[in-house]
Amino acid sequence: MIGAILGDMIGAPYEFDRSPKKKEFPLFSKGSQFTDDSVMTIAVAEALMTSRGETDDGIKAALVESMQKWGRKYPNAGYGGMFYYWLKEKNPEPYNSFGNGSAMRVAAAGWLYDTLEETRHMARLTAEVSHNHPEGIKGAEATASAIFLARNGHSKEEIKEYVIAQFGYDLSRTCDEIRPKYHHVETCQETVPEAITAFLEGKDFEDVIRTAVSLGGDCDTLTCIACSIAEAFYGIPTNLACECRKRLPEDMLTVLDLFIDAVNSEENMCHDCSFDGNVQIEEAIEAYHADKTEENLTAVLESIRKRMHEDGHFILPAIVHEDESSDILAVWADDGNQWYVAFTSQEELDKGYSCDAISHYIDSVMEMGKSPNVGGVIINPWGKSFDLDKKLLERISKMDGGVEHFIPDYEITPELLKGGAFLKRSIGICNRNRTERNLMMLLSILRDSWVWVPCTAIMSDADYAAFDKMFMEARDGEGLDSLVGKEFVAHDETRMVPDILESGEDKFFPVFTSAEEMGEYGERFSKVESHFLDAIRLARNNEANVYGIVINPFSEPFEIPKELFDFIEEMDSSIEREKDTDE
Repeated sequence: MIGAILGDMIGAPYEFDRSPKKKEFPLFSKGSQFTDDSVMTIAVAEALMTSRGETDDGIKAALVESMQKWGRKYPNAGYGGMFYYWLKEKNPEPYNSFGNGSAMRVAAAGWLYDTLEETRHMARLTAEVSHNHPEGIKGAEATASAIFLARNGHSKEEIKEYVIAQFGYDLSRTCDEIRPKYHHVETCQETVPEAITAFLEGKDFEDVIRTAVSLGGDCDTLTCIACSIAEAFYGIPTNLACECRKRLPEDMLTVLDLFIDAVNSEENMCHDCSFDGNVQIEEAIEAYHADKTEENLTAVLESIRKRMHEDGHFILPAIVHEDESSDILAVWADDGNQWYVAFTSQEELDKGYSCDAISHYIDSVMEMGKSPNVGGVIINPWGKSFDLDKKLLERISKMDGGVEHFIPDYEITPELLKGGAFLKRSIGICNRNRTERNLMMLLSILRDSWVWVPCTAIMSDADYAAFDKMFMEARDGEGLDSLVGKEFVAHDETRMVPDILESGEDKFFPVFTSAEEMGEYGERFSKVESHFLDAIRLARNNEANVYGIVINPFSEPFEIPKELFDFIEEMDSSIEREKDTDE
């Protein structure tokens, strides 16, 4: 649902044919704020959560009540004329609308239900309370169906084929063909197909945003619909999710968090996008069982390697304690070693005995399998199992090019961070493989790191005058060479002003993992070691209004946009936790 709200916010400044008609534009500006699309998305989500298990009439009553409540709470969010009056009616009735409002608000229906049939049924109910024209209903059902298919691991081609077959939308045009003549229109039939096409052409979540906005038209709604599907397919980058939350009021955040909890609850675990792509591992293992050739073995290893780079998870049996800590379980095998057990899905886990379990990144599970006195990892032991011994684990590493692609899950200590070498290593890994797992680990490392900041020393006017006097006396007397090795002591406070770098139109606050990393550039400045949180405060308060922080800009740069500053500052300190434990 965050995807829908983000699309609304980012598309809002370009509504009413104000799109730049190109992908290059700032994602956020002063006009990037939620509109009626987000308000009604929240309203529908709240109604569907609170009315679960009720009859269709009960669900419709909850929808009307929630939509009117939220609409009256935010009356100036930009509703269409007919819907605005509908919000005020004492006993509102559907008014045969085929406007795109039915599709823009339906995101929650794509996430909350276990079958496509139930998803479509609920999407229909969300439309019928106001937009009961066949096209209005079709737009809501098509959008919710695409979300359901995307979050359950279906390919873009499968989603496209389903939408065409079930709803008859024309998805044959490319965005380049749509863009030139496309204009502001608020019907489902001229918004939903274009939004789905933008999703199908997008290369990642952000590219879907940029593609949708570049089409123009009813930009906030079109991008809202496209991004609601893109979230289910790609997930959402952490920095964009943080920016979205910053721009929402507390009452909306409360519903959003309840919705996220509902989606991630235990009964919906099998729909967690972290596991959805694991079907390719299951299919590869099944093919290997049918014909144990070297080619099929390689296909199993490649499917695991691919899922590692997609932030894939395995499910691991564990003992979960009351404080939410856990101990991962292992089994003894005939080789005298312990083996870890991993499952590709909740269904595979449920084939055996009931036990507590946790979700864990696949790459971390692979590293666990390489531990001393461990034989490896057994995948899906209750079904068609596969034994990943250490030789096969090493083959996966070699298939990955023999270089690090995942930041080691080390305990963060002052000794580990000393000198900045581990931070630099982690940046290199994250640049090679920018998964959500690597990004989150890097941000956690940065939270407790010290960095070097190039600064210019600014003396007081009196100290500058004294320095100039010394300079002039040397020039007129023994010569400038006489200043070599001579000390100058400033009597007033000296300010250290950080340098700012420019990249195109953006300005960046540069920091370095070590003083040596500055190279020749650093010879022009004083070098100040600073905690990264202090560097954030310096960047935030800099009069240049920087885009963010850039780390090691002249070797292997890594940008931290300012949208992530709050997120990093709010992270717990691993080192402080360690100190608390010692005390």
